[in-house]
Amino acid sequence: MKWYFVRHGEIPSNVRKIYAGCSEEGLTARGWQQAREAAEGLACFEIGNIYTSPLKRAVQTAEIIGGFLNKQPATEENFKEMRLGPWEGMREEEIKRKYPEEWRTWNTRPAELVFAGRETLEELQGRLLNGLEKIKSKSDGKGILVVTHVAIIRVLLLHAQKMDLNHYRMIPVQNGEIFEIDDELLSYRVRKR
Repeated sequence: MKWYFVRHGEIPSNVRKIYAGCSEEGLTARGWQQAREAAEGLACFEIGNIYTSPLKRAVQTAEIIGGFLNKQPATEENFKEMRLGPWEGMREEEIKRKYPEEWRTWNTRPAELVFAGRETLEELQGRLLNGLEKIKSKSDGKGILVVTHVAIIRVLLLHAQKMDLNHYRMIPVQNGEIFEIDDELLSYRVRKR
């Protein structure tokens, strides 16, 4: 079985370099176009079910793709973006100024950042894997599409490649980008520290 992961289309916060977190922003015009292009890119694959983060930008992207593929997306809480605590809605420069130590850790050793109100990368990866197990049990054997966010896709790719979460910042994930992963790569468990 194949898994397909798509990052939602562009939103205003992506353009302005703001940590959107769990905000309910909708897609920009470019974001709508990216979602249509992702739908066209997915048309050649056999997809059984579509799941999406419940955040507006992901739902809009999933609905565009679902309309193209004649599939109705279902929401799944486990695919929501990372909880960012006090960083939510802040510009990168503002975070760097207000939280210099935490910002340095985030940019050099992101898996080690522990911060009140903020989800760790390990917690995020655990939530993601729980969500994948939950929906896999409902699968008909066809491919599963998940429309989600940058942090989810990064921790997923690190898990599939058996790489340390501290490589998080090195994984490029563009808006509307499609990632295909074989089920076998997702089958092992994350080792606890």
